[in-house]
Amino acid sequence: MHLKHIDAHSMHKSPKRTRARPSSEQPTPKQFWSDQNDECMFISGETETQRNSSNFKGKSVKFVIRGKPLPLIRHRSSRGFMYNPSSAAQEEFRDSLLQIMPQKHHPRVIDDGVSGDAPITFFSESDFLEVSIVFRLKRPKSHFVNSTPGEGRIKVKAPGKFHTSRTDIDNLAKFVLDSLNGLLYADDRQVVSLKAMKMLDSEGVCDGATEVSISVLQDDHVIE
Repeated sequence: MHLKHIDAHSMHKSPKRTRARPSSEQPTPKQFWSDQNDECMFISGETETQRNSSNFKGKSVKFVIRGKPLPLIRHRSSRGFMYNPSSAAQEEFRDSLLQIMPQKHHPRVIDDGVSGDAPITFFSESDFLEVSIVFRLKRPKSHFVNSTPGEGRIKVKAPGKFHTSRTDIDNLAKFVLDSLNGLLYADDRQVVSLKAMKMLDSEGVCDGATEVSISVLQDDHVIE
């Protein structure tokens, strides 16, 4: 028996076949990416230093994924088959997290021919989770001087951080929670507490970002 690390691509049973791209065709820009300078913290309590810290309250994760936050699109049917229109974007979101995620915390599969294909994730199936998400929405060009996006170029009269948008916050949250299934936790049904906020990005070139914080919720953490 041995443990095998898996990546986001191997989570799908039947990978899509893609047509070879002509050399002259430009590659599709990434929807999501990771920045090595952004915070990425995995506290597992494996070390004595972590366990003895006054701030240690159990396993927790913090990370940032760059790119315009997207809503989860409702599953559709075509020719009698159901499919997920958000599948490609979710895979890219997972891949971006795997790039900054410590290798030892990647999901693993027990290759013993008995245990099945369910991956072992950072949070166990018995953990009840508290999730906090901040969605920094990408600003349109009209918010910048001369309609040219760039750092420090937001118009004085442009909307502030909070602004009504067509994207519902619950669908933004569903995209993230569903994307992390089998990657950080077994199933998003483990999430029993959720806090989400959406705002216009006002940092750097304002391309948008998703900030995620997940921790194990204990009984003594609940305020009645």
